[in-house]
Amino acid sequence: MRVSVFPFLLSAVAVCSATPNWAAAQEPVTLSGRVMAMGAPIGYAEVVIPSLGLGANTRDDGRYAIVIPSARAQAGQTITVVARRLGYKPTTVQVALKSGVMEQDFNLAPNPLQLGEVVVTGAGTTSTTEKLGSVRNNVPADQIVKSNEQNVVEALAAKAPNVFVSAQSGDPGASSFIQIRGIRTIVGNNQPLIVVDGVPIDNSAKSTSDFNPHDGGYSGEGTVVTNRAMDLNPNDIESVEILKGAAAGAIYGARAGQGVIMVTTKSGHPGATHFSLRSSASFDDVNHFVALQTRFGQGRFGVEADTLPGRDSAGVFVHGQCDDPGNSICRRSWGPQLPAGKPVFDHSRELYETGHVIENAMTISGGNDRTTFYLSGENLDNNGTFVGNHDRFNRTTLRVKGSHAWSDQLKINANLAYADSRGHYIQRGNNVNAVQIPALRTPPEFNNLPYLDPVYQQHRSYRFQHPTAGSLEADRGFDNPFFALNEQVNTSAVGRVFGNIGAEYLATSWLKIDYTLGADYANDERLEGCAISSSDVCNGGRVIEGKVVNYQIDHNLVGTAQYTVNPNVSGTITLGQNLNSQNNRNLFAVGRGLVAPTPYKLSNTVARDLPLDYEIVIHRESYFGQATIDLYQQVYLTASLRNDGFSNFGRLSRRPGHRGDAHAERDRRAAYERPEAGGRAETGALQGARSGVRPRPAPRPCGRRLHLLQHQYR
Repeated sequence: MRVSVFPFLLSAVAVCSATPNWAAAQEPVTLSGRVMAMGAPIGYAEVVIPSLGLGANTRDDGRYAIVIPSARAQAGQTITVVARRLGYKPTTVQVALKSGVMEQDFNLAPNPLQLGEVVVTGAGTTSTTEKLGSVRNNVPADQIVKSNEQNVVEALAAKAPNVFVSAQSGDPGASSFIQIRGIRTIVGNNQPLIVVDGVPIDNSAKSTSDFNPHDGGYSGEGTVVTNRAMDLNPNDIESVEILKGAAAGAIYGARAGQGVIMVTTKSGHPGATHFSLRSSASFDDVNHFVALQTRFGQGRFGVEADTLPGRDSAGVFVHGQCDDPGNSICRRSWGPQLPAGKPVFDHSRELYETGHVIENAMTISGGNDRTTFYLSGENLDNNGTFVGNHDRFNRTTLRVKGSHAWSDQLKINANLAYADSRGHYIQRGNNVNAVQIPALRTPPEFNNLPYLDPVYQQHRSYRFQHPTAGSLEADRGFDNPFFALNEQVNTSAVGRVFGNIGAEYLATSWLKIDYTLGADYANDERLEGCAISSSDVCNGGRVIEGKVVNYQIDHNLVGTAQYTVNPNVSGTITLGQNLNSQNNRNLFAVGRGLVAPTPYKLSNTVARDLPLDYEIVIHRESYFGQATIDLYQQVYLTASLRNDGFSNFGRLSRRPGHRGDAHAERDRRAAYERPEAGGRAETGALQGARSGVRPRPAPRPCGRRLHLLQHQYR
């Protein structure tokens, strides 16, 4: 059989000759140029093509480049290109595409009113400033850094109207509390919801003293507590949005009843790798002291207290008048006037020294058109103004953040932060084991130093001035303030990991899908220990040891569709689902009577109170939607709706409401009559659901463990 190869060769030649023209037709378009403002280049400006879902950020020299695949657009097609940056008015131009590389420059004008600025309105939804129908305040990063506050909440003070920030005290690691538009609940939490990069985080504050109900005490006793927003590194923050009122926070549902604080952290940008190092040091001094009298000595009603050590007829040392804490004449400083030349001591000033705050922070960021990265680390050391190192707060944080454009339609991102926070606190308040009250009550002629007797090395105070070898376990009435500073232990050690992973998928030019999965885990180990020779409830030694564990997982799926009816009518429709599981567990035990002076551990105590172990688990299932409409670029309407379901409302009433039919009545009777454990909690939940008030969790009949566990959605 004869085979001819000539036709095949002709076909191959024809294909090869056609290849250059075909390749030319498929050549992508590269749009590049420069973004300027008042003659200077602008770095980190965003240049986007909304209809194609493509964009790029400018480098430090203001240049950008966007590669448009031939499958997305062809030469001769007209597209809209927008250039924008915070603080400048956005500029929009129409560009007719040409094959190869084409130039398009932008010149932005300053925008002091921030009109046209794109802002995040919650749960993955965005809008421009002029389209917002609710109150929103923006706090930029430079104001937070310039505040030089170690607590992000405290850094928001005086940055927005109707936002009230108060600090618990000036001690290192002390909490800061924030209220938006005042108190709006009687029994609930007045703190706003804090959202970092789209994921809610824990901002609780728990005192160790709350887990020792037997000793009672006055309000304000114990140590300061640290709110968990302290674990955020202020240098990582790009901006803070404060949403006020129900309309602003509707997209977040019931948890946003007190407002929302949305924190956006910094990200890497295309261009050269940037390194930054920031070191700061500040020093604190007390400039106002309580004025104390130094004219009258220890005693009462002008009668001098006998402060000399007593001896019996055989010359053997015995307790004197002021070696008995129950002797009332030694409790006050209103004895006779001190003679001239009598040494007196300024107990108002003797406890203080110069404190310091030293912070070192470093960041590395960069990337290219598809991949960006951001790395940061910070170390903070805050030593307070009390003498010694027992009022101190240390924080070490790390953050890794990156994004990658997997394709023109898919972009993935990840953000992980770690914080190690350690606090050393002091007792405060109207507390005989505190520092300031005993110091202020000490008579002017009594020297608090040394706080240990030079002979017997025992705790001495103005109400127990001459300890002996056998007075280790004697009550001192009031602790010597220097003894409290140096011998007590009040610590907190927190290890925390929080972050999220996410994806953005541009299904079509008008539909975008966002997914975020976030987690927040914190383990806080607490220890309070007071020595054997302490006063009052601490006498004999006491140890409070425990652990606070908080974690939550948050899932958020959002789809946003853009529509255009005609050139004068357009808008967006957003639908989303949120699942959140929150767990809080507290395990504490109190030990009394130290076997040996140290260590401060439960195993070194003679007796222990009944341990406290309770756990709260809440599951939330929510669906939300938001619709916007833009009429003639003059009228902007926004409607938001969210429905929340809570596991602790009971299986039959996850979403509070009332049905007035026979089936609903039968369901309620079944709930009341169900004999299973937890029925009491369900009954209370149904009552709360009908009244519209979220019920308090009901405790189990026995023990100290509280469960609110509903792990199934029905």
